Amino acid sequence: MRGLKRMLAAVAATAVMAVAPAGAATVNVTMQGKNAFQDAKGQNAWYQTASYSLNGINRTAAAGMFRLSATGANGSVQDFLAFCLEPLETLTLPRDHTVGSSLSTPILDRLGALMGNGFALVTGATSAAAFQLAAWEIANEGSGTLDLSRGAFRVTSATSAARTLAQTWLNGITSGQWASSGPVTILSAPGTQDLLTDIAPVPVPAAGVLLLGGLAGLGAIRRRRRG
Repeated sequence: MRGLKRMLAAVAATAVMAVAPAGAATVNVTMQGKNAFQDAKGQNAWYQTASYSLNGINRTAAAGMFRLSATGANGSVQDFLAFCLEPLETLTLPRDHTVGSSLSTPILDRLGALMGNGFALVTGATSAAAFQLAAWEIANEGSGTLDLSRGAFRVTSATSAARTLAQTWLNGITSGQWASSGPVTILSAPGTQDLLTDIAPVPVPAAGVLLLGGLAGLGAIRRRRRG
């Protein structure tokens, strides 16, 4: 029995970090409100405008926290919070997303450090914008230096408070002060933004049960810590 439990734990850990395996869980993602930042009551839109460059391509966009809903294969619906990982992609919803990512292990570890330490610190527009800038930096710099002023991803215009806070968090990750507390949930889809979220959006049947069960447990642990 102990051997079986160890085997299941190993399979669960592998599934969580897997790159969108065949038969991976799929959810349909929609907006809670009239735009991706609002809740169903049209409130709590936490974002700020920022300008940035990725590999020489310039963009100006809203940087903040999405308030979204996901419908699983069994019809269950749950609201969740998320951030964008692709700063040059347009968010197009509704769209089916698959649980998984092609990002490298170093990037996933850094995103895990950001989620595990910074997500609970997002309490308004400034911190939401800072978290988004930090997530873009991590997702697009590979294992390179996390510096918002140089590299493949560069912030060219943002509020001083958001930019300073984001760089402070990134420095914490680089120094090892902020370590990853576990795997992260990423929802991926072609033709729209991939999404970073701290919990599994909805329970799903079949192949996704093991994966999302482990992620839901992580979400519960984090909620207890925050309490």
